[in-house]
Amino acid sequence: MASSPIIFNPSASPPTISLKPNHSSSILISKSSLQSTIKSLEHYSLEGKQAQEHLAFFSSIISTCISTKALHEANDLRVHMARIGYEPGLFLDNQFINLYSKCGQIEVARKVFDDMRERNVVSWNVLISGYCSNECYLDALELFCDMIEAGQRPNDPTLLGALRAAAGSRNVEHGRQIHSYILKMGFLSCISLGNALIGMYSKFCRTRDAELVFECMAEKDAVSWNSIIAAKAQNGFGVMEAMDLFVEMLMEGLPPDDYTFGSLLANIGVPGVKEIHAQVIKRGLGGNVVVGSTLLDAYARCLNPQDACQVFKMMEDRNTVAWNSVISACLMNGMESEGLELYLQMANCGVLADAYTVSILLTAAAVSQWSVITGKQLHGLAVKMGLHMDTLIGNSLITMYAKNGEISDSWQAFKSVSEADIISWNSIVHAHLQNEQFEQALALYVQMKVLGFEPDEFSFVAALAACGELAWRNTGRGVHSNLVKIGMTPNAFVGSALIGMYSKFTATTDAKRVFDAIEDKDLVTWNSLISGFAQNGYVGEVLKLLSVMREENFEPDDFTFASILAACANTITVEHGRQVHSLILKSDQKMDAAVANALITMYSRAGREKEAEKVFSKLTTKNVISWTAMIGAYVQCGNCQEAFRLFEQMETSGVTPNEKTFITILSACSYTGKSKEAEKYFKLMEAKYGIRPGYDHCACMVDVLGRAGRLQEAEEFIERMPYKPNALVWKMLLSACRVHGDIERGKRSMEKIMALDPSDSAAYVLLSNLYASFGYWDSVMEVRQLMRDNGVKKEPGKSWIQVHNQAHEFVAGDHSHPQTDEIYATLRELLKQMKAEGYIPGVEFLINT
Repeated sequence: MASSPIIFNPSASPPTISLKPNHSSSILISKSSLQSTIKSLEHYSLEGKQAQEHLAFFSSIISTCISTKALHEANDLRVHMARIGYEPGLFLDNQFINLYSKCGQIEVARKVFDDMRERNVVSWNVLISGYCSNECYLDALELFCDMIEAGQRPNDPTLLGALRAAAGSRNVEHGRQIHSYILKMGFLSCISLGNALIGMYSKFCRTRDAELVFECMAEKDAVSWNSIIAAKAQNGFGVMEAMDLFVEMLMEGLPPDDYTFGSLLANIGVPGVKEIHAQVIKRGLGGNVVVGSTLLDAYARCLNPQDACQVFKMMEDRNTVAWNSVISACLMNGMESEGLELYLQMANCGVLADAYTVSILLTAAAVSQWSVITGKQLHGLAVKMGLHMDTLIGNSLITMYAKNGEISDSWQAFKSVSEADIISWNSIVHAHLQNEQFEQALALYVQMKVLGFEPDEFSFVAALAACGELAWRNTGRGVHSNLVKIGMTPNAFVGSALIGMYSKFTATTDAKRVFDAIEDKDLVTWNSLISGFAQNGYVGEVLKLLSVMREENFEPDDFTFASILAACANTITVEHGRQVHSLILKSDQKMDAAVANALITMYSRAGREKEAEKVFSKLTTKNVISWTAMIGAYVQCGNCQEAFRLFEQMETSGVTPNEKTFITILSACSYTGKSKEAEKYFKLMEAKYGIRPGYDHCACMVDVLGRAGRLQEAEEFIERMPYKPNALVWKMLLSACRVHGDIERGKRSMEKIMALDPSDSAAYVLLSNLYASFGYWDSVMEVRQLMRDNGVKKEPGKSWIQVHNQAHEFVAGDHSHPQTDEIYATLRELLKQMKAEGYIPGVEFLINT
């Protein structure tokens, strides 16, 4: 296929080519008699008949072949014509191009075209259309350029085909060039071309360009109005404008049809759905199955399954689509039992379920509280119906298993699909992505491209997310480059993924550059940039972005506030967090659990226990995350007794603790030296709540036992852990050995650390301090030498203070602070005072590297 950019000269003005007369006297041949007609060709000769009779006869045969896609019979006809020496001529050659295109034999169609002695505009049109039908959009555009260069003047169908190809190429510049040519040649007076231009720009999310085309059209028909309404409606922020256009359409005296209502209902909110529903009833379309199904979907999307059911009851003719819509409305809105009941009623009414019916049941199994067992039962139903190899079913199975963490079953479902499409590939890539198998997700993305599948927006978003998680900068930039190369201008969806990836690379400048290039920004785009800057600690920049965002009439949501508060929690500038808290209180929206949890975390890290308590107490609905955040706040502020009390209150209130809750409560046990209580909680996890202890829980237990001086038990616990111990747990034991003076166990711990992470400077310091506490100075020197030999340097200590809302960082041995001279002068004065008071610095915890 062609891959070069499509460039042509819109000023070219080729001569007009006249069309051949229409052959309307063709004899009709039925599909059933086609084979016998082909067989009778053995006795057919050119003698005794006029040329017009031969043309009509052969035309009838090939017309039947086209309508029935009878490729084999058409080939027999072409062979016969060559055998008897009959030249097909212009009209029949055009028919053969049409036939081969519709049968998917586009290369054969091109060969017929290339071998033609003469061509007319129809010849070019039918091949351009054929390329589009076979998704060879760049080839279609290249042929359009060849047509102009050959001096053949295009007509309206040619330009319609070229616009279809431009839309399919996913490069808006191709469409702009064709639009320029249409204007240059004066074709815009054609209503169908104006409608096609609106549709093309709408596909590229260029709503304003579509609007300009609509405004410039001298004449408009119902399709024109439907096209611009659809263009506006598909942009979430243009729904009200779409409604205004709908009113204008009514005032122009044009009656809305199924397509009009479908476009509006696909994107409108609850009040708008009610208004459109009233118009539907007013125009007597309440029982129309197409409009009714669209209404069902709209009410389902607006979380109103009850009204969806009422619409369903009013429908006169309930086909499979209608049943599927109402079942979906229930299943997607938490009414699983009602959805299943409707599925059973559907069968009792004699309406056969189709692939989509099973698909929506499987989708519900992925997002509802149904267990994976229910999903497997639905898989069995699909097998029984012979649908398990169907692409739609396979895609749903991939997603269902992935969301239940059954990635191997997802892979098996993918392999079972008879004809995997781009959605199948996207589903399996996302399956690995959401199960944190990032390298495999990228490998599948590459394999998909190798097999000839052109990535779409969802493919790119998955690949960008995987690169971000793996911190593969070069690969991520390569994916971005591929986006640019194919001409896919980043919209809000893809742009947000790019911003997220660059933010994880700490490349906030690149993230901001992507953000600035997005034309139609939405709330998600703003949140992605704010979250990216927040993750990288740019609190001041985050607050500026929040201000600009509000100036642009985007109101922050819960995600916005949670991201900003998380950034504030990671700094000592709690005043910024207080400002955001004030903004939340002033806003109309109700504070959700995620924002409250972020506030609790922020205040606890700043040591503001009372303020964290105040936020927690005002929460009307407290979920497990809220309780865990407040328990963690007490632990963070050193009030572990309150943490234990709140954990008991949480259990009494009926909220089930999760893995993080137990990590928090075990940490409290560690800080307070309650080793017996820690053992009780550790056993409680699995015995009462079925939570299998994870690595972090085991690490907490090592810390608890070590701090309590139960060093032998701590070492034995490490040895029998169900996970391979890492350097961290051995370092915990080494730290405990330093505190409790166990040299031999400390040396064993150090040997383990050296094998796992020989560059960990903290471990060397701990061992050195252990030796120093016993006065083993030769051993201290050996540790120092070992650090030098391994190229390890002690990490300098750091601290922060806040003065007049400005954070100041202090690093041991650093001289970069603008007030360095005053700071060191003050330190020297403090040391003099300490010595005067009789303080003698200890050397047991001193190491110089």
